[in-house]
Amino acid sequence: MDELLEKSEGLNSEFSRIFDYGPFDDSKRVTSSWIMCMVAVEHASSLRQLAMCGNYTSAICIMRAQFEALTRAIWLFYAASDEKVENTFSTLSELSQNADQKPNNADMIKAIDGKAPEQAVLMLKEFRDVQWAALNSFVHGGIHALQRHGSGYPIQLIEQIIKSSNGLLTMTTMMAAILTGNAVITKDIIRIQHRHKECLPEFLTNQ
Repeated sequence: MDELLEKSEGLNSEFSRIFDYGPFDDSKRVTSSWIMCMVAVEHASSLRQLAMCGNYTSAICIMRAQFEALTRAIWLFYAASDEKVENTFSTLSELSQNADQKPNNADMIKAIDGKAPEQAVLMLKEFRDVQWAALNSFVHGGIHALQRHGSGYPIQLIEQIIKSSNGLLTMTTMMAAILTGNAVITKDIIRIQHRHKECLPEFLTNQ
């Protein structure tokens, strides 16, 4: 697993250069999506650090936050109403906090269907279908957290979690590349994927 984490850091290092370009304009829609991409990247980094420390339960909880940040980044750019985008820049208060509760993750994925790139929507749907129930169990102290933390984590499971997080990181960086407005950068993402296929899930390495 140490080798996988080391290779994952290499993947992240290459992807991080994409963020040096910045978004193609300073509109609230583009800026909000860009910021959520950076939040998702931070979660991916935290997951790797937690895994490195052996804090696997917390690492898995972080992956749900990573997935939700990525989903929101895509939704903000492709499907959020102007009012919703405007609300993200409201002064933080109880009122603005409550207004931010909707749509939920499932509704955001429905909203981007037909608007965001088809492959991205399919990947989000597949991830949610496969992972969501278990991730909720970990986050809310359910049976997954209790049994896994009590009996120990198989190395194969942790490696799968790290690769899944790397897959979400790849999608996040692709979203950021779109936000740069530079088509050449999006092609770079594909090349980076192939160079680091050992630390990515199969559905990405087969593209």
